[in-house]
Amino acid sequence: MSITDAAAALAETGDAVDRSTLSRYLKQHAEALPLKRAGQSNLVELGALMAHRGENIRLRNPVHTGSALGRPPAPSRRFAGSQSDGIARKANADAEMKEMDLAHRRRHLTVTGEVDRAGREALALMQSAFDRAVESEAASLSVRYGWDERTVRLALKTFSKRGVEVFHREILQRLDAMRRVREADGDAVALDEAANGAGLQ
Repeated sequence: MSITDAAAALAETGDAVDRSTLSRYLKQHAEALPLKRAGQSNLVELGALMAHRGENIRLRNPVHTGSALGRPPAPSRRFAGSQSDGIARKANADAEMKEMDLAHRRRHLTVTGEVDRAGREALALMQSAFDRAVESEAASLSVRYGWDERTVRLALKTFSKRGVEVFHREILQRLDAMRRVREADGDAVALDEAANGAGLQ
């Protein structure tokens, strides 16, 4: 999320801060809140920013505001409740959707179906190229070494088929590993959201 949008989202949760102040804050805490460059903009992760500001002791309400006036002390911003958490999650999701939309329009993203189709076509082209090479190589080896052309052709075809099978198996294993990582990330997000939801009840 851009710094301007992050300042607006913080203001909606009651953390009134303008863009320049937030920019200085991010520079002061660059190690804890790294910025990500996207074109001309610097992006910050809103959830991490809100958590950091909620835990920053300098930003909390002064102690005298509660007991000195006979009122109970105000709760920490860190436990602001479901409304601010919901706003932060929505703002973060909106920012991610905008980033994905922009990346799609700039053709930085590729549709999964297109990648799958291109992979299958590449595999078929590779098999076809091997098959064509087998014919010419079988004839060449037969003439050069006096081997039976049919036997050589069968041996080369078997060799080609085994090579493509190994390649195919390796690709499937890598895709499966990527899918497991993606599912594990999704499970972690779901558990985090469930924990947040349970904590708010």
